[in-house]
Amino acid sequence: MQRIIPAILTADPAELREGLKILKGHANWVHVDIMDGKFVPNSSVNLFELGEASQIFNIEIHLMVESPEKYLEDCKSIGAKRVIFHLEAAENPAGVLQKMEEHGFQKEVGLNPSTPVSKLAPYVAQLDAVLVMSVNPGFQQQEFMPEVLSKISELRKLKQDITIGLDGGINEQTVTQAFEAGVDYACAGSAVMKSSDPMAALKHLEEIIS
Repeated sequence: MQRIIPAILTADPAELREGLKILKGHANWVHVDIMDGKFVPNSSVNLFELGEASQIFNIEIHLMVESPEKYLEDCKSIGAKRVIFHLEAAENPAGVLQKMEEHGFQKEVGLNPSTPVSKLAPYVAQLDAVLVMSVNPGFQQQEFMPEVLSKISELRKLKQDITIGLDGGINEQTVTQAFEAGVDYACAGSAVMKSSDPMAALKHLEEIIS
């Protein structure tokens, strides 16, 4: 089923809590960006600021960090449903995927705009999902890169039944392009959470793709 997943990127624990409060009762899934200031220049709230959010939402943790395997135990402790790490950030992607399997996560890899789909080929059998980045990771309100949409059909050729997400620059102008290209879900960050009425903005995006 095609869906919009609201995304929260913040270094402010109060902003995270407010965002979760706003989304309660309106979203089944929430995408939370975790940044270490190394893999990407910015840093974010830490995982434990999520508290008991996993009792309300399906939490998808997007690890924009070096050595993602070091975060998996904490992802487990806060009840993450799906974890995304970047292929570019892992020295041993197969090992990270194995640890994710042991923790019972849905296993997803993020792919930067400049990284070709072919880099995923050795790991695709272990993957449940791929998050195609349509901006460079780590910053909000970047311009959508339509050229990455060709990766979606390439991914389907590698693994027909893989779940494909798209993250970056999703708004009312770009969301149709994303779903027409064949993604299963798209993360909407600033277009929803930075709007004056987040729930109206989320509903509007959902209506566009319905």
